Amino acid sequence: MKSSKKNRLFDSYLLKGKLRRSGYEKIRYIFSGVNRLSGEKKSFFVEFYYVNPLVSPDTPVLAQKFQPAVSPQDVQYALSGLSTVKGSFSETDVLPSYVLDKAGVFGINGKQVNSFIPANSVHYDKSDNSIYAGECKFGFDSLKGSVRVTGEDLDNRPELYCSTGNIEWNLNFEKITDVCVFNDADGQIWIPGGAKTIFSGSVTVDGETYTVIPKSSSGYIDKSWGVRPLNPYYHLSSSNLISAITGKKLLKSCFAIEGEFDSRLCIYVCIEGNAIILKGKSLFCKYSEIHDWVEMPQDADGKKLHWTVSVQYKKYVIDFDLYCRIDEMFVRDYEMPYGKNEMQKILGGGTGFGEVRIYKKVKKNLELIDHINTLDVLCEYGSTDKN
Repeated sequence: MKSSKKNRLFDSYLLKGKLRRSGYEKIRYIFSGVNRLSGEKKSFFVEFYYVNPLVSPDTPVLAQKFQPAVSPQDVQYALSGLSTVKGSFSETDVLPSYVLDKAGVFGINGKQVNSFIPANSVHYDKSDNSIYAGECKFGFDSLKGSVRVTGEDLDNRPELYCSTGNIEWNLNFEKITDVCVFNDADGQIWIPGGAKTIFSGSVTVDGETYTVIPKSSSGYIDKSWGVRPLNPYYHLSSSNLISAITGKKLLKSCFAIEGEFDSRLCIYVCIEGNAIILKGKSLFCKYSEIHDWVEMPQDADGKKLHWTVSVQYKKYVIDFDLYCRIDEMFVRDYEMPYGKNEMQKILGGGTGFGEVRIYKKVKKNLELIDHINTLDVLCEYGSTDKN
């Protein structure tokens, strides 16, 4: 699908103005692949996280790394054995500044691998409409790169907050959707521009290669930026939808839900080309929604988290009822641009499943007009915490 000129400009956007000293930008790509030897299917992610590039353009600065501000008084207390009276050494308030290339795999024994590089290594190449960052290329229709962390790296730099491993990818993609911009009063921007994206190519994790097949790639791309990431954070999305009525795969369908924007969710639902776009506090789009997530009692399939969203819009009610197994999820960490030793911690998994039901109000009754099963759901919940 050919994207609009406006959305194509957003694809090449890099932080501007004040956000270059106090802001972040994140692009992420979700897709599935099949192991060439075993046939096992896995869900993967690749991310670009760009934070405060002008604070330290030449050297990546991680705020989570211990940064003591030692004063003569600190030294005197320590040498005299009175450090318990004084307390531990104080710590400077460091602002993070770097590019983070992150890649990983969801599911049982999932992992994430982080590569931090200087902010000034990022550049946009107009000749091929691509953002280059270290070993990685984030293009308009292609994605290529690698990240690697050894056991020695992690022993020396625990602030990397990741697993050990080597992940390489070489992918092409085509966005099937062309989604508009969602934002809140604080200027936080979210664009699920590839809510349905077809990927092809390969990804290799620790020597095992997975083939990404277009018809089963379950692709998703979004982009966000602003002063700080959302808190609390709530996300659901999938492009693998099957009609529970006909049993046929819905090739032009997907959904993406993100929040909280001013305590509300923004919602994009597309069913066979018919889109519903709900943009928070828009004067031209009035709707109500309630959402939640809870841990379910353990059953034969193990422990699961349960996400629910119910939306009322005009004459329609849309209910999302989605699950993800806890043992197929893990926490990803992102430093907050304002420092203060705070992290956004996101518990997420790309192997969710469940149902979507769409009803139409007919007088005082609800008439079911669509019942959809969905797989490969990206299920996430996050909040900010002091590390």
